[in-house]
Amino acid sequence: MLILTVQLQYLIDEMDMQFEGINTYLNRMTGKIISVSEENLRTAEEEDSIEHLPEWQQEELEDAVDIINNFDNYEQLPTTYEINEYDMLEDFCYSLRDGRNKDILITAIQGKGAFRRFKDHILQLGIEEEWYTYRNECYKELAIEWCKEHGIKWVE
Repeated sequence: MLILTVQLQYLIDEMDMQFEGINTYLNRMTGKIISVSEENLRTAEEEDSIEHLPEWQQEELEDAVDIINNFDNYEQLPTTYEINEYDMLEDFCYSLRDGRNKDILITAIQGKGAFRRFKDHILQLGIEEEWYTYRNECYKELAIEWCKEHGIKWVE
């Protein structure tokens, strides 16, 4: 199997832009990252042929059909469930040296609305840039680990 080299930031950007119900794959042959809905993957698995479908639907299903038919050419990126951003928030809070900021944020991330309160507080505390630097580093570590697990070379 071809071992390609991918841009780490390309992976990070794609990992960060995932949505529930959408699966994202790296094509090992082309290096292209493709996102397809779970619904389209199910349709591609169930249909013997997509030629009877309207042209717009065929175009929409082409990537899903290729993933189903050539699954060994693809590696699925970590899903939104595997990328636990709440854990990132919590770890960031505990990493803060300023005890007051740490306490404020730990309280803010408890219960419903945690993400909104967290974002409001990092703005108020003037540590938004620190958070995004921390978050980007977490995504970078996840991307590197994923590449290692799947035998994919990367460049920064």
